[in-house]
Amino acid sequence: PLRTGAAAAAAASPTSISRAPDSALIWISSLGLRSHLRRNLSLQGAGIDSDGAAASRFRKKRSKVWEEYKPIYINGVIQSAECHYCHTLMSCKGADGRSNGTSHLWRHHNNCRAKEGFDLSELHDTDFPYGVNDIDPLNQILPEPLDDMNLVNHSENDRLRSKVWMDFTPVYVEGRIHGADCVHCHTRLSAEKSTGDLNQHTQTCSARAGTSVNHQKGGLFSSSVPIFKSRVKDELLPALTNGKVQIAEYASRFHLGYNSGDRTCQNQHILALPADNMTPMEQDKSSARTPDIKIRKFDQEASYQELTRMIIMHDYPLSIVEHEEMKRFAKGLNPVFNMASSLDIEEYSTLLFQKEKSDLKEKIALSSRRVSLSASVWVPHGAEPTIKYLCLTAHFIDSEWKLQRRIIKFGVLWSSPSDLERMIHCKEACVLESEVGAYNVIWEAIREWNLDRKLFCLTSVSEIRNSGSISKLKDMLIQRNCLPIRGELYNIACVDDMLDSVLSKGQPLLYRVGDLLERFIQACASSSLTQQQLLEVANDVGMKCPHEDAKWWHKIYFRLEVLLHFKKLLPSEEFVSVEEMKIVEPIYKILRVFYRVVEVMSGPVCLTANMYFHEVWKVRTILQEEACTEHSDVASMIREMQEAFNEYWAKSYLWLSVPVVLDPRFKITFIEFRLKRAFGTDATKYVNDVAEIVRELFHEYCTPVDQPNVKTSNCEVHNVEIDGFDSDLLEDWDQHLTAQTRSQLLSELDSYLEDGLLPRKDDFDILNWWMSHSSKYPTLSKMVQDVLAMPSSAVHCQAAFSSEGPVIHKQWSTLNIKTIEALVCTRDWIS
Repeated sequence: PLRTGAAAAAAASPTSISRAPDSALIWISSLGLRSHLRRNLSLQGAGIDSDGAAASRFRKKRSKVWEEYKPIYINGVIQSAECHYCHTLMSCKGADGRSNGTSHLWRHHNNCRAKEGFDLSELHDTDFPYGVNDIDPLNQILPEPLDDMNLVNHSENDRLRSKVWMDFTPVYVEGRIHGADCVHCHTRLSAEKSTGDLNQHTQTCSARAGTSVNHQKGGLFSSSVPIFKSRVKDELLPALTNGKVQIAEYASRFHLGYNSGDRTCQNQHILALPADNMTPMEQDKSSARTPDIKIRKFDQEASYQELTRMIIMHDYPLSIVEHEEMKRFAKGLNPVFNMASSLDIEEYSTLLFQKEKSDLKEKIALSSRRVSLSASVWVPHGAEPTIKYLCLTAHFIDSEWKLQRRIIKFGVLWSSPSDLERMIHCKEACVLESEVGAYNVIWEAIREWNLDRKLFCLTSVSEIRNSGSISKLKDMLIQRNCLPIRGELYNIACVDDMLDSVLSKGQPLLYRVGDLLERFIQACASSSLTQQQLLEVANDVGMKCPHEDAKWWHKIYFRLEVLLHFKKLLPSEEFVSVEEMKIVEPIYKILRVFYRVVEVMSGPVCLTANMYFHEVWKVRTILQEEACTEHSDVASMIREMQEAFNEYWAKSYLWLSVPVVLDPRFKITFIEFRLKRAFGTDATKYVNDVAEIVRELFHEYCTPVDQPNVKTSNCEVHNVEIDGFDSDLLEDWDQHLTAQTRSQLLSELDSYLEDGLLPRKDDFDILNWWMSHSSKYPTLSKMVQDVLAMPSSAVHCQAAFSSEGPVIHKQWSTLNIKTIEALVCTRDWIS
């Protein structure tokens, strides 16, 4: 019905349109087409040949009923009228083609239920709402060109009297009805000869089931609401506000937010359709509340920010916004949305990074007294890396006593100077030499985040820890008095590196076990039955299958799990002999402990430092137990592993033991017990070292961290030397007060150590305990905040089991290093 009216209006000559009163264009302007037609149609031609004809047509509208209807003109003559409220079209011509008056219009107006609650002034010239977007409105409303519809004749209009057209939209070809589109399922059917196929389709259309159509008696056509609803539902679906909003009024007569010269649509009104889950009664009630509609505004800026967050969170390439399919998808969700460019996303990423960085700086400043750092090496995913990155993570306990872990720096550790192709394709080649390397990256982060007086310790992987630049940085920090207890807890070895180093001592024997496992898998694969059983066992072992880039010992451990579970199912020597099992079983026990330790200490749940000692001790215990094996090759392998572990222990027992002393369930008593059983008389040295470090560290916390080494006093400017002597005769008094204060504070530590031990519980929350006892131990609790935040690992769980380590996706590795830093850090902060 809409196209019939539009075609008739187009069939009228341009001159008639130009000379007709403005009311003759009401129907067209209601669809937002007035400006389009005036721009594209020449207002010349013939139609209504005289002013008399125009005046006659104007007189036709003198009845007050036309205030409630809009006339529809065909060839300059009113053919029908559309109700302002229910949009029902009423015929104004009888069967003989003569006017049938306006009495039927009055009857419909008196009985029209849709007019209740409507404000007519709001409907004039904005008769029916449609989508507000930057697509050409004429092409959007009329899919077929206007030229194909300008020959619609009166006989074709008569064909639309059938009620079946309530569920179909006519399709015109050269002015004649050629087909029909179902308003429910959008199926196109032939309607050239009759409507029989249409009637049959209405009985079988699944999309039509449950749809309520308002049949209007005496109407030429049904209400245009179902037609419009089906036609624009997909386009306006994102605009649903609270799920129970009727189609909103067309905002500011279409040209609001639309500018032919500038297609940027900011804060435009989005028109909402009734929700699909509304009952017919709710929809009827909603349709009668047009004046109370709440129109949600579309915010282009907020959409860009959400798009940026999505790209960052899922590691999408920034160029995804320039993909044609992505543009089409976004346009289908919301035609108002203008897709950003990759440069825009890069800019928004930087802005989001700066905002989150400012918030994190404030949080660190208000948190614990010191911050611990961990440094890991990242490489681009894929081929042999020609560049390596250093990722620096801050570990601290915030003001609410929650352990936090945040990436604060991402820089270039090393890049190949001879890789010409990378210099051409990637932007890291532009990084200055002064910004490359562990020393430069870490020191820049310390200065940028104001951590020079807040640094506690640094945990790093072997590639960083063993470099000369880290030792140089340590000496510089000690010289500036930036590290506690002379940097004794500064350069901590990553636990993952220690475990890899210990296992590498048994690599030859472990590879022999790997060959055995490959023969076992090949034997199982030779039979379809055993192969199916093998796959079932692999799914039931209770651990994730390693990825292709998993560490070599991780794959061996997983296959050992499958083998031993399979042996329980089929206890036969067909696959593995008894002699081979003597090698397999002790190796399996060792690898199982190593796997559990890495899983716990590098897991997604941040552990407090008091748990590290117990996990590392499990490694020592399993090596000691399995060293008594009868197999000589296995015993020799374990002895080499023990030597590597003892070397790590000699360098790490201090930082592993200090947090245990601050655990109210263990304290120094547990350290004495554990070390004496392990080392006998040699344990005394270890215990004394731990006790001394705890007291020395506590002594430093008795003095404010920012107190300078040189005495500063307000009275110094007034000091006067008399006969070469210092006039400050109260200096000894100040020293006395300082000594007395330290003595009182030391009694706080002694009081804690002398208090009884708490019962050991698995669900004990050490942070909550110290928070509740901070008033009793004010100085000690501040030290605890820093000590318990020390990290044992520099990499997360998934990277700890990967042979490549942490990787950066290939689509990000070609960006500028500042952009990469913004993406990596922001993803960590908002996840």
